[in-house]
Amino acid sequence: MDKSDPLQSAQETTGDESFFRRWSARKQQLVQPEIQAPKTVDNAQIEPPAPALTDADMPPLESLNEQSDYSGFFSPKVSTELKRLALRKLFHSASFNVTDGLDDYAEDFTQFAALGDIITQDMRHMMDVIKQREAKQAADESTASAPADADSPDSEETAATNETEQQDPAPKPDDHPA
Repeated sequence: MDKSDPLQSAQETTGDESFFRRWSARKQQLVQPEIQAPKTVDNAQIEPPAPALTDADMPPLESLNEQSDYSGFFSPKVSTELKRLALRKLFHSASFNVTDGLDDYAEDFTQFAALGDIITQDMRHMMDVIKQREAKQAADESTASAPADADSPDSEETAATNETEQQDPAPKPDDHPA
């Protein structure tokens, strides 16, 4: 047998010194580290813990500012109402009221900048539609005021334009050219 092989030597060893028992003990030490006793200094006096602060020990809320220490308000004996008021004072300070710029609703979208000389394709299309409607109304008014003469060449032209306009009605507001 070869003594350099750890598996064979672990199988041969019996009792507390087996390979698996040593491994298990080391694993337990890692999981549950020993609690070390606190180191004490010779001739040093240990201070007793400070008593819990109460509402009477807290500074007045009017004297608090951004640089004030608010940790005393977290003492267990301080009333929840006083804690709430102190935190309200803290979070209403200027350093906590900064928007990050990523908030979608932080800006005022009711005021629009003027477009100026920019005319979009939709605007051009709507202007053409309005011109066509005005031309149609003018043509309708002229045909209604003039006596209808079936033989006149002008009446044939207006009838032809009225037919084409009826075939190509004005687009609905929902229809937008792409």
